[in-house]
Amino acid sequence: MGTRNRSQGELEQAVLNTLWDALDETGSALASLSSQQVQERLAGEHTLALTTILTVLSRLADKGLVIKESGPGRSLIFRATSTRSEHDAKLLLKVFEGSQNPLLAFSHFTNSLSAEQLEQLRKSLKAE
Repeated sequence: MGTRNRSQGELEQAVLNTLWDALDETGSALASLSSQQVQERLAGEHTLALTTILTVLSRLADKGLVIKESGPGRSLIFRATSTRSEHDAKLLLKVFEGSQNPLLAFSHFTNSLSAEQLEQLRKSLKAE
């Protein structure tokens, strides 16, 4: 896909996924990457200028999805403010909060889950 055809949301998601993948690799809540490391990790699927990466990271920081910290020299280090699962849960809650009938919306959601996914949901709810 050409750069001009990508939406901002796709770029933000690709950058967030890169940060979350780094988190998954290290298992540390403090997994951080420089903008250059993000660019290198995205190189296989996207050809993006470093300035584009920095712009996307700054926008994600403005939205509270990424923390921006000073790194060595003049570099900046970035890390996600939440795990992928935490982020997904927040999005799901926003959807249900915006519904006039959250129970009905949740019912429709669960109807679209596979038997395995429903079983995982049941186990998760029992664990709480």
